[in-house]
Amino acid sequence: MKKLFRFFDRDRETLQSVALINFFEDDQVSAQVEWKTGKNGVEEWIRLILFYYARIMFELAELNENRVARELMGFISRIAARLSHASGRMQIPLGKLRYEPNPTIPSRRVYQAMVFAKKNGSHRLELKSVIGKEKFYLPASFLALLQCGILHINDVSQAQLAHGLERLHQYYRYKRDFWDSVSVTEGPAFALSHEVLTEPDPDFNAV
Repeated sequence: MKKLFRFFDRDRETLQSVALINFFEDDQVSAQVEWKTGKNGVEEWIRLILFYYARIMFELAELNENRVARELMGFISRIAARLSHASGRMQIPLGKLRYEPNPTIPSRRVYQAMVFAKKNGSHRLELKSVIGKEKFYLPASFLALLQCGILHINDVSQAQLAHGLERLHQYYRYKRDFWDSVSVTEGPAFALSHEVLTEPDPDFNAV
């Protein structure tokens, strides 16, 4: 029945973009985005990145990798701080991985993310991932997509992206944690809005 309901839901949705994050044998990683009905504009790029980030955080929580998720948040906060004042194209530190925008060898692991726009104006992201070593590959896939986005937007837009990333962190601190399933849609929606939150979640730092 769930598949049937999903079919009818998709009938009321429009596919905006498809992101493919590929990992290769020689520690290369790449990300490509195909725009379907999306405009390949700044708003679409930021939406894709935020929805993917929220989904990765949720997937890590589902795997009981909350420590990894929090470490990723801390790392992204530092990246966002640098992006806010960046000029030129920032290169994200990827450890042993190397970002390759135009790979020439077959990939061994692929993550696919699809962003759908609903008729009511909301959005959702559908993720197809690979089982195994998720606590490494899930965060790495997001960093690769983030790098791809940085390479495709201008300096002013990088500050907008940084603001969106910190807004998503604010949502996690003040409203719902990343392991709450509604955060995969509500979190990015908040990050893209002008809503103001004033009361922190007292359990956010609970182990």
